[in-house]
Amino acid sequence: MKLEATELSEAAIEGVGRLLTPSAGKGLQAGDEFSFGIVSPELGMPASLCAGRLECGARPMTLKRLERHLKTPEILSAVKGDSIICMAPAQEVRDGKLAGMRAILVREGQGVILDRGAWHWIPFPSRESATRFLVIFRAGTGDDDLDFCDLAENADIVSGAIELKGGAR
Repeated sequence: MKLEATELSEAAIEGVGRLLTPSAGKGLQAGDEFSFGIVSPELGMPASLCAGRLECGARPMTLKRLERHLKTPEILSAVKGDSIICMAPAQEVRDGKLAGMRAILVREGQGVILDRGAWHWIPFPSRESATRFLVIFRAGTGDDDLDFCDLAENADIVSGAIELKGGAR
């Protein structure tokens, strides 16, 4: 028996499943920092959970703000491309500053679970092309559990000793 492989499309998986990647005309537009779309209805997840597709646009690697969620941890799983995620431990902001800030390279196929209250921001693609993440957290997080911190001083992200595959930005 031979099975001929075809490209993933709505038609290719009809009767088997649903397409998670964005269809034409949806998702990241030129110049966007990010695009986020809820996918949990398509997954049939319990009402208490929410999943989304986060697309991250290439942009200058300068961190100006972070966000946190006090009611939920957050899972970020790199589906497409390598990105740098800026984060800091859960804490109260002091004069626009957070202790323990770090920039972590998350490679395609890797994922991270951020603790409740951990500060983080939209991942920065390590190359010129957009990246994609599957995000999972508590349902309603975007409506009632977003806390922002505008940094007193912008942070420029540098690659340091890590090797950015495919060429650094």
